[in-house]
Amino acid sequence: MAGSLAIVKRALTRLSAEHLIERARAHLAALAGNPRFPIPVPALAVIEVATDALEHAEAEFLNNGGRRDRLARNERKRDLYRLLVLLASYVQVTSGGDPEAIASAGFPLRRKPQPAGPLPAPGNLRASAIALIGVVKLHWGRVRHRSGYEVQTRVADPQLLDDWRPLTALGANYYSATGLQSGVVHCFRVRAIGAAGPGPWSDIAMEKPR
Repeated sequence: MAGSLAIVKRALTRLSAEHLIERARAHLAALAGNPRFPIPVPALAVIEVATDALEHAEAEFLNNGGRRDRLARNERKRDLYRLLVLLASYVQVTSGGDPEAIASAGFPLRRKPQPAGPLPAPGNLRASAIALIGVVKLHWGRVRHRSGYEVQTRVADPQLLDDWRPLTALGANYYSATGLQSGVVHCFRVRAIGAAGPGPWSDIAMEKPR
């Protein structure tokens, strides 16, 4: 299945010249005679030449420390970096997303995103009437990993405790409820929606619109 394919993690960008050389040597050792990758691209000989060139340039820079030595080292580092990026692409395609094959080439795997799990109820729901007729402003605490929120309301009537009706679904943690019956106390509640579905409802907030 496409969703279960493993992905190569290059992890090359922040490597120093020394560590990039170590990585290149590790890939060369892992791919030499590896039956899963019979014809590496780029060729291992090309990568080995670039690795040796960077190793030499790094030694020259460490010994002399001159500007020209630094520029030469950086150029050799870019050369090897580009080759390893191409190698990572080759390993990804040739492996077919098989994690064991990718690991056998010396590459780490990208972490698969983990579901956030059940979401908590939004906290600190506040309802405030404003000067406009039939309008109540709502605000609540943010919930991490949510994709959105669902807001409901009902009239504060003991006979209508289960008579909740949807107000809106939105991504922000605030909302202005309009068209409410003036002078009547309303109840409001909100819950977060995430990858695992809706979370529990918040505590109820009550307000009487003008």
